Amino acid sequence: MTEGVRLEWDGKHTAQIEFSPLPVLHVVEKIGTQDATAPNRLIQGDNLAVMSALLGELRGKIDLIYLDPPFFTGREWKAREAAPNEPSAFTDSWRTLGNYLQWLFDRLTLARDLLSETGCLYLHLSWHSVHYAKLLLDEIFGVERFQNEIVWCYREAINSKKRWNRKHDTLLFYTNSDVFTFNPDPVREPYSESSIRKFRHADEKGKYRLMGRGIVGSPLRSKRDVAPEMETLSPELTFRHYLGAGTLPLDYWFIDIENQASPLRTGYPTQKPEALLERILLASTNPGDLVADFCCGSGTTLAVANRLDRRWIGCDLGDLAITTSRSRLIASTAAHFRLETLIGNNLK
Repeated sequence: MTEGVRLEWDGKHTAQIEFSPLPVLHVVEKIGTQDATAPNRLIQGDNLAVMSALLGELRGKIDLIYLDPPFFTGREWKAREAAPNEPSAFTDSWRTLGNYLQWLFDRLTLARDLLSETGCLYLHLSWHSVHYAKLLLDEIFGVERFQNEIVWCYREAINSKKRWNRKHDTLLFYTNSDVFTFNPDPVREPYSESSIRKFRHADEKGKYRLMGRGIVGSPLRSKRDVAPEMETLSPELTFRHYLGAGTLPLDYWFIDIENQASPLRTGYPTQKPEALLERILLASTNPGDLVADFCCGSGTTLAVANRLDRRWIGCDLGDLAITTSRSRLIASTAAHFRLETLIGNNLK
């Protein structure tokens, strides 16, 4: 943890992260064949107690945690908003902001303890609470462990005439140390046609631009598109800049939501697109790594991890979330996991 600015609220207390007696996880169902030493797991129960129950087994062993918790919207989320009698998917209503922040503080503290030394955390929130969460994460992980604020931009109905329409979420990316996985190549963006046209020359290695080296005092210093004859006249002052596989990744992403026309849409109200989680997992994990989502909702993280050959743990309290995730995973090819429930939940 770090010294410096801390967020305070009425009733703030040290994170409740371990229970006595310890909650127990009970296997309900096994689906598919799997390695008994490292099974994929879908767990129903309060995530604080579940994470605490996993500490003895998995402290310091999870490579990536993606958390998409309630956003402090004050809403009750139903599977179908147009159906008033539809059961709730989950309730995002809190007595006070302090209650919400303590809820988040407890779970983020446990997430840090479960992460490996080189592990990564992505916390997905919106304008409702992300600015408070940044201070919580600074306190728990340390300011120096903050890596990125990522803006996910999406398109959906645009109705507000009172203010700028809010069409983005924010992901806060923290790591457990200064050594962590980041794979830029799988998440490069394609070059635009206008950028490609700038690479006017080609050799056996591919297209390139002739550039001036950044040598102090050079007449060609850092110049772009140097005349070809300068490569012969002053080879020590020039170099060939080759067209790569795409631009290096940026901290703003344009990814469509799973709208009503998407074949991947499950009906879960806060479903996140597979393209979003694929980008996170490709960049911050490797095949065989262990990924956890303790607010798994519709199961997007689990489905993508399964497809990308990552091991996974998913957890949610709601019946709709577990039913949706289970059905989605069974429908995918080569899915294997065990379904567990939490008993001995001693949350106060």
